[in-house]
Amino acid sequence: MNKSSTSHLFECYIWLVNTIARGPVTRAEIDDKWTRSSVNDYKTDAIPETTFHRWRNTVELLFDVTIKCNSQGEYYIDEAKELNSSEWRTRMVNLLAVNSLVKDSKALSNRILHEPVPSGEKFLTTFIEAMRDGTVLEMTYQSFYKPVPSTFLIETYCLKMFRQRWYVVALSRGHNQLRVYALDRVKELKPTSEKYILPPDFDGETYFKDTYGVSGMEYQPQPIEIKVVAIEANYFRTLPLHHSQEEIERNENYSIFRYNIIPSYEFTQELLKQGANLEVLTPQWYRDEFAGKIADIHKIYQ
Repeated sequence: MNKSSTSHLFECYIWLVNTIARGPVTRAEIDDKWTRSSVNDYKTDAIPETTFHRWRNTVELLFDVTIKCNSQGEYYIDEAKELNSSEWRTRMVNLLAVNSLVKDSKALSNRILHEPVPSGEKFLTTFIEAMRDGTVLEMTYQSFYKPVPSTFLIETYCLKMFRQRWYVVALSRGHNQLRVYALDRVKELKPTSEKYILPPDFDGETYFKDTYGVSGMEYQPQPIEIKVVAIEANYFRTLPLHHSQEEIERNENYSIFRYNIIPSYEFTQELLKQGANLEVLTPQWYRDEFAGKIADIHKIYQ
């Protein structure tokens, strides 16, 4: 199966999840929605029964989402137990379901605006299928820090989206260690016939739980406190930077937030964006490092 047909099948799976997740629907209702869907490149009046159940089984393998059928012959997904049981799966399904819904609502395309994702999105299907099937991939990758691309074998562990970019955590066969690669820097990706087994103790959410972004996982988290002016504190309060965020002091002028986190590159960059609205309090070494970065910025404008 070529890349384009594989990508289209993936759109069909997402369409099916999105359609059934909205509420119990019969096969006739599913077929009716199918005839009006932009995903229906086949221009068929109904989804063949064998195709429907093949998609249903594949959805369960890809997303661990079970499509059930009640005594009235209606298909449904128990969202509370299924979609909400994994933050990663929920985000993945929701993101791609929205894309599918927008395609089906062409008249609203100029009224539903979203930030573009770099071209690495085209490799999502191959990575997901590799995770599902335990297939080793041959990847050609162009790092920003190297003049020419390199080709090597990887074992795909998990996918993560951060700041409009998709990243893959993979075991590099050449380095024999886990590394994070940006999908927009992947030049070519080919499945091989070789198989791999995911370590039973690996969990993507656990791998990233102590960091902000996609770096720093080799370090240990530590307590960090920041002081944020009152108006900006509202943004931190409504959209925490990290699950460990605690507001330990609040008054009319400022709030103090505490994190137990790895001070990764991405975390530091996020704090720097706040400019004079934010002050790093502790630990002292991180405060000094942060002040040094601000001093370097100041030199540019002198």
